[in-house]
Amino acid sequence: MSILQQFPQAAYFSTRRVQAGVELEAIFGLRYQVYCEERGFLPRERYPQQQESDEFDHQAVHFAAFDQDGQVAAAVRLVMPVADRGLPCQQHCDLFDDVAKPPPALSVEVSRLVLNKHHRTPPGGGCVGTVVLGLYREMYQFSRQSGISHWYAAMEKPLARLLARYGFRFDLAGPESDYYGPVSAYLADLSVLERRLAKESPALHKWFSCSW
Repeated sequence: MSILQQFPQAAYFSTRRVQAGVELEAIFGLRYQVYCEERGFLPRERYPQQQESDEFDHQAVHFAAFDQDGQVAAAVRLVMPVADRGLPCQQHCDLFDDVAKPPPALSVEVSRLVLNKHHRTPPGGGCVGTVVLGLYREMYQFSRQSGISHWYAAMEKPLARLLARYGFRFDLAGPESDYYGPVSAYLADLSVLERRLAKESPALHKWFSCSW
């Protein structure tokens, strides 16, 4: 089964790295909509321009999925390592004592995943799974090209389960914490993740590995 047969909505979205300009502003605007207006995690008055951004955006690589109208359907970032400065989740989430920490210079954090409310569907797949997987594909290819070996993420359980459903599993690395809602630290070794994906979902693995 081809990727378009397995995920027919994939043809509706285009995903790419966003570096500056109007598209990056659209990402920050979507984050404001989700974190400030919809979820209430952050106070609106802190962002008078309706652009949610923080100190880690300057050391992050941003990715977005666009619908056929050119609107941002979803966005995410990879926070890159900076000497003498930890990743966001390391400041807010505890790790289990027995977690083997990967080399800091080869580790990044998957962060600020947001979805436009117009592209959310009820549980069970649909656009949510398609958009999220498209973003993770872009991050995976960038990471492999950049020599990154591990991903951290602070995730809610439903997102971790959604990714695992497609064979894209992170390992639980810490207890639940309150960080923009109830989340836990997760860790993924990209080499292990790739082998799991090849075994459990060959079509998805092929799609992740190819740049077309």
